Amino acid sequence: MSDEGFHEIQLSGKQLVFLFMSGVVLLVVVFLLGVDVGRGVRNAMGDVPISAEAAPPATALTEEPVAGAEPGKAAEPELSYHEMLLGEGAPPAIDPAKPTAETAPPPVDETVPQPTATPAPPATAAPPAGRGAWFLQTGAYSTQAVADGQVAKLKQLDVPAFVLAPEAGTAVKFFRVRVGPYTDRAEAEQVKGRIARQGFPSSITR
Repeated sequence: MSDEGFHEIQLSGKQLVFLFMSGVVLLVVVFLLGVDVGRGVRNAMGDVPISAEAAPPATALTEEPVAGAEPGKAAEPELSYHEMLLGEGAPPAIDPAKPTAETAPPPVDETVPQPTATPAPPATAAPPAGRGAWFLQTGAYSTQAVADGQVAKLKQLDVPAFVLAPEAGTAVKFFRVRVGPYTDRAEAEQVKGRIARQGFPSSITR
């Protein structure tokens, strides 16, 4: 006679290996959880505060006199960071706008002397032109300084050079450089060739 509620379970080899591996994995997970719990308990026990009885007795510090300090003078209290920010106990700041007790040096006269205008050298007076006088004109310049320089170079050639300044009220505004006068044109032509060889071309005029 067989039991109706009894069922025989047959497992193959693969199923047995799978059940074995599942059990091993479960045991490993339980072991890791236990290690994690143990670490938490150890950390909690390590934060126990030390009682006041176990603390070493504090030794009284004696203030030693600082070398070079004046005797009988109390040391200045150290300022906290908050007091330093508020400026308490700091030496009074010097206002640069207020004059100090020191006497200021007398003001220095920095007046720059104005340069005096150098008067231009007077133009060389033209010699009186007689009747039939001939001249050589080497150039006409807008400034007297340039004309005077030309006259100085011509006089080094031993010729009677001079500057003919423009007359007031006329349209001519040039300083003309001339050489002469000469009594005849032949003499003027001779001097003209001589100064032309020295780099001073000219024209004959009367």
